[in-house]
Amino acid sequence: MTTHTSAVSLGLTLLLASMTTWVAGQTTYSPHSRFGFGELQSGAGISQFGMGQMGAAWMDRHHLNTRNPAAAAFLTRTTFAGGFQLRSEKIMEGDSATQGEIGGLTQVAFALKKAGGKGAFTFGLQPWSNTGYDVSQIRTDDTADEYQIAYAGDGGLTQAHFGYARKWEGTRFERFESAEGEVVDSLRIIAHGTSFGVRFEQRFGQLLRTRSIDIANPIFLDTRVETKDTHRSLGLTVGFGHERLLGKTFDRDRKLVSSTLLRIGGIAAIGRQHTLDRQNQWSSFQTLSTGPIEIDSVHSSKETFVLNLPLSWTLGMEIERNTNDGLRFRVGAEVEKTPWSDMGSEWLDPGVTFSDLTTASVGASLTPRSLDDAKSIWERSTYQIGWRHSEGYITLSEGQLAANTWSAGWSLPMRGSRSGSSFNVALNWRTLQAGSSELGLREQGFGAMIGFTLHPFFKNQWLVTRKYD
Repeated sequence: MTTHTSAVSLGLTLLLASMTTWVAGQTTYSPHSRFGFGELQSGAGISQFGMGQMGAAWMDRHHLNTRNPAAAAFLTRTTFAGGFQLRSEKIMEGDSATQGEIGGLTQVAFALKKAGGKGAFTFGLQPWSNTGYDVSQIRTDDTADEYQIAYAGDGGLTQAHFGYARKWEGTRFERFESAEGEVVDSLRIIAHGTSFGVRFEQRFGQLLRTRSIDIANPIFLDTRVETKDTHRSLGLTVGFGHERLLGKTFDRDRKLVSSTLLRIGGIAAIGRQHTLDRQNQWSSFQTLSTGPIEIDSVHSSKETFVLNLPLSWTLGMEIERNTNDGLRFRVGAEVEKTPWSDMGSEWLDPGVTFSDLTTASVGASLTPRSLDDAKSIWERSTYQIGWRHSEGYITLSEGQLAANTWSAGWSLPMRGSRSGSSFNVALNWRTLQAGSSELGLREQGFGAMIGFTLHPFFKNQWLVTRKYD
């Protein structure tokens, strides 16, 4: 009797289940997320987050790269990636400070790839931007005396994606000579591989904002302005990846025991048309001991903005060294550019403009021993460290937004699964500020991300025909 494992049906079922139970969660506590599209997300998975969220040249055999659509072709088999995060954000302005904790899902992503195949289909969901803030100030006025102005918002944009990647390999013969210089044997090896990928993306979601003025003097009515922005856009991201064998060493049995690999890659998020439907409502209310009571809806308005999102590109390089005792070391760097200044700012708050965004990332990882040689979980684990700096996207009166993020990661292969499945952890420390004034609004945040990379079912051989007696 012959049975077939229907991974495609199972993968689609799991994704639909994830979509129907998707809980965006608040994953930012930043007042700066009030501006623009909110706080933009890199799209990096937990397994690559520890290396500075790199994605252009980050190509792994067992972990799914959710930034470069071409990277899935380098996987050895069908892969699932997902996880969640917890964050603690501290907001400071002058001598004042407040702190909050938030959390939510990071992503749900699949790559469907037959073992030994050259192509891979990818699909999933991940946040593209997040908004979450609740701040207030006490002010005084000669007429109304003391009053409180408060800003609150939540929401975010989600990106659903579907793509395909294909890899081509180049081979050559490695010749082995005797002491006399005669060729005694030859071995065909894979000298280089190149992949191209394309991904279709649908971005959608709502950003909700509220601005209210609560006047202490009961003679005056309080006011509230509620804004609901509904976003949607359809776009395309393309990517490429190239891996080349720079150096190698064979033992007496013609077995490859050490190697040096060079990887380069690039990502281009093609410019796209983005639609924003905005609803505003002005209302007056009276704050009583039982809470605020709306007195009247003074005014409401609707307007639509058609925006042209700019093209964003990323280039990266990575070097991997594998030694004969099982040690693996990787180091890489990448740069990303997005000309946000090409977009109009008429739909932003007064005094807020877009500016060109530049991001630079570096990272390194170390695996002390291979699975076969490791004697403990510490030897077979992978350790990561990374740094990411971004400047631009939004400019306020104090200056451009600038963020620095230090990250560390740990990946533990699940030995009992007989595959590349792993448990992944990433930690990050971020500082964010517009300008450099010590009296300005400053943010410090610490985050912890936990997730899994899985190759489950039937010893992880999805899309492989099974035969049973």
